[in-house]
Amino acid sequence: MTKKISLWLAIFLVIFAMVITFQLTIVFGDVFFRDEPAGQVPPDYTEKTEEPTVPDEPAEKTLGEEITERVAAKIGAIAELYADYFVGDLDIDELVEGAAHGFVAYTGDKYGAYHNAEDFAALQQGYSGEFAGIGVSVVYNADYGVIEVLNVMPNSPADEGGLLPSDFIVAVGGENVAAIGYNEAVAKVRGEVGTEVTITIARGADYSEQFDVTLTRRMVEEQSVTYETIELPNLVTPIAYIRLMDFNDTTASQFADALNRGREDRAHGYIVDVRNNGGGELSSILQILDMLLPEGPIVRIQYKDGTEQVYESDVNEFKAPMVVLANGNTASAAELFVSALKDYQKAIVVGTVTYGKGTVQSLIPFEDGSALRISTSMYAPPYSDNYEGVGITPDVESELDEEYRNINLFKLAHENDAQLQTALALYK
Repeated sequence: MTKKISLWLAIFLVIFAMVITFQLTIVFGDVFFRDEPAGQVPPDYTEKTEEPTVPDEPAEKTLGEEITERVAAKIGAIAELYADYFVGDLDIDELVEGAAHGFVAYTGDKYGAYHNAEDFAALQQGYSGEFAGIGVSVVYNADYGVIEVLNVMPNSPADEGGLLPSDFIVAVGGENVAAIGYNEAVAKVRGEVGTEVTITIARGADYSEQFDVTLTRRMVEEQSVTYETIELPNLVTPIAYIRLMDFNDTTASQFADALNRGREDRAHGYIVDVRNNGGGELSSILQILDMLLPEGPIVRIQYKDGTEQVYESDVNEFKAPMVVLANGNTASAAELFVSALKDYQKAIVVGTVTYGKGTVQSLIPFEDGSALRISTSMYAPPYSDNYEGVGITPDVESELDEEYRNINLFKLAHENDAQLQTALALYK
C-alpha cells in the first residue's frame, strides 16, 4: 500500500542520517550548555543603548550540509511525485535501501559500499575468522557441476565425519548441486549452530562411490593459512610452503603456527603465497608483519586532513630466506605484505604486478544494523610510495602457462605451477 507521508519522511531521514550522523556524533561533543537559574538576568546582559549592529553574515555551509540539503530536496521531490502519481505499490524499505546504494554508487568511492543489516552481519562474521558450518574449503567444479572439497579443517564436523580433500559434494539435503546451483548449495551447507545437514559425497577414481553423511553444524575456525613442505634434491632440509588466503582475526595465530612448523622441520627457506589474496583486516596484517620485520615502520596511514599515523614493528625479527608469490589478484593488505618485505629486503617477490589498492576503508554502523563502508585514508609501505592504481612490480616476473591460467590454484599441481617452480628455482 502507498504511504504518502511516511515515504517522504523515511527516505529523507535515512539520507539525512547517512550523510551527517557520524559527523553529529563528533560535533555534539563540543556543544556547551549554560546553566542559568530561572528568571535571573545573565551577567553579560545590558540595556540596548548602543546603535543597532549589522547582523553577521550567515556562516558558510559545510560540504556535508550542502550535500544533505540538496540530496534531501531532490529525493524528497521524487518521493512526493511517486507517492502522488505512481499506479503501483511502493515498498518504503526497498526505496530507502535503493537510495542508500545509489548515493554511494555516485560518490566516486570505488571501494565504498552500503551494507544492509543482513549483509553487514555476514561481513562481520567473515572478518571474525569463524563461521557456523561443517569446516571445509570448497570450490565449484564446473566439469561435474558439483562442490569440490579443497581442504578439511582440523577437528571440524567434516573432519570427524571422514570428509577428504578432492571429495565431491553432489547433493545437500537431498537436492542435487547441479540443479540448485553452487551458491545456493553452499548456503544450504552452512546454517545455525547445532542443526544437522546431510550431504551426499562422491569419491574414488571415477567418483562412482557415493554415500550420505549427516553432520552437526558448529562454529569452526576458518583456515586462512595452509602449510606444507616441498623437498628439493639439492637440499638436505625442505622448503616451507605457506599459503596466506586472507587476513582475518585468526590469520595471525595460524601464520605463527606455520612459522613454528617451519622451524620444527628445519626449513631451508620459505615460500609465502599471497596470490589471489584480496586483503582483509589491517590489525591482522600488522600482527603478521610485526613477526617478520625488524624494528621500524610497518605502514604509514595518511588521512584526508594531511595527518599521518605510523605503525611500528618491535625489535623481534624472523630471519630466514624467503620468497613471496604474488599476482594481479594480490590486493590491499596482501600488497602491504609484499611491499613491506620488499622495503626491508626481507624477501624476493616472484609473479606478476599486483592489483594496486592502496586505500583503507572504515565500516561505520547505523542503529538499524546496516553500515557504510567508506574510503577514509590512504596507506603507504614503510619506505616506498603508495601503490593505488599502480600495483607492485615483482623482482622476478613469472606467468602461469596459458593452459593453466583458469585453473584454481588449489587444484593446480605443483609441477604445473610455473610461478611456484620459479620460486623453488631460487633455492636450487
